[in-house]
Amino acid sequence: MKKNKSFLILIFTTIFLDLLGFGIIIPILPFYAEHYGASAFDIGLLGTVFSLMQFIFAPIWGRISDRVGRRPIIVISLVGKAVAFLMFGLADSLFWLFAARIFAGITSATVPTAMAYISDVTSEKDRAKGMGMVGAAFGLGFIFGPAIGGGLSIYGYNVPIYFAAGISLIAAVIAYWKLPESLTLDKRRYIKAVQFNFDNLINAVSRPNLGLLFLIFFSVTLSFANLETVFALFTERKFGYNAADNGYIFAYIGIISVTVQGGLIGPLVNKFGEKKLITFSTFLLSITFFLITVPENIYAFLAIVGLIAIGIGIHNPSVVTLISKNTPAEEQGGIFGINQSFSSLARVLGPMWAGFIFDAAGIGYPFVSGGIMIFFVFLLTFRLYSKNLTQSINQEI
Repeated sequence: MKKNKSFLILIFTTIFLDLLGFGIIIPILPFYAEHYGASAFDIGLLGTVFSLMQFIFAPIWGRISDRVGRRPIIVISLVGKAVAFLMFGLADSLFWLFAARIFAGITSATVPTAMAYISDVTSEKDRAKGMGMVGAAFGLGFIFGPAIGGGLSIYGYNVPIYFAAGISLIAAVIAYWKLPESLTLDKRRYIKAVQFNFDNLINAVSRPNLGLLFLIFFSVTLSFANLETVFALFTERKFGYNAADNGYIFAYIGIISVTVQGGLIGPLVNKFGEKKLITFSTFLLSITFFLITVPENIYAFLAIVGLIAIGIGIHNPSVVTLISKNTPAEEQGGIFGINQSFSSLARVLGPMWAGFIFDAAGIGYPFVSGGIMIFFVFLLTFRLYSKNLTQSINQEI
């Protein structure tokens, strides 16, 4: 038990440092891209190419992690992100910004592999709490990352980007020297006979339990990508906020996320179960996405943003926990890679749509369209109660 706890602390530290680097560039990316003449649609495309590469490579990295172990993939991903940040900071044109984001997407395997790592070292009873640690690492990255990025942006937009590259390298060193391997050799021997291919993807999606969970996670991610892509541009237009101001808002979101995913998700799952939490969180998100465009007062706006953070904080670990519980131990990496792939596909479509409708219809329409999507997801969650999501775990994927 103590051994597993130390494993969780180490993987949490690694993910936190990784996401700290990611969080640093969130508030500055739109302004940095605008410096090179990017429109809102171009900024959306920067998110699209990153996510398209994730869509293609996430299941491949996941399957490789099932064969060679989680630790090597995490280290490779972190080094790749450091290189991508350096490319981004050294860019002298919009073309090189796109090249850097493409490379970053190819090497972004840390989070799904970390989820598989947590599945390796936790029991089903503690799985939700373990997955909540990933969310808490996200939250802490959002607390400190955007605040650091916004603060350093006064010295130039490339300064925080170089800082993010250094953080990723530090995380890679910690993972290489300190992070133990979580996947036993016997499980790796078994999985060597199973290759990732399109048939595996179709088989995973066609399973009623996993297919429904993939669809729910995909749809919420698509909607959230709408908000995420143009959030800084929205606050700039509506409240006159700059990169530093947005950094503080993201830090506020991170504090709420850490509270929910780091401390509350375990007790909530034990009391209500994952399915009820998914239904509640999608309802909350659908309402708040509609409301976020209404306030003219910044305090009312922040209250609604806080509710969105609570909704996402409840939703994401609840869904990934159910996915984990319905996946054989030796297939965790591959299945989380497939789920990440669908999440990435959502982030391919979401930023494109958000940038287009922001320019074409108005600054509030990306959020309204996201709210409509999540409302249909809320209705879809009632199918969870008619399906046995704890059976057929031993089916072939």
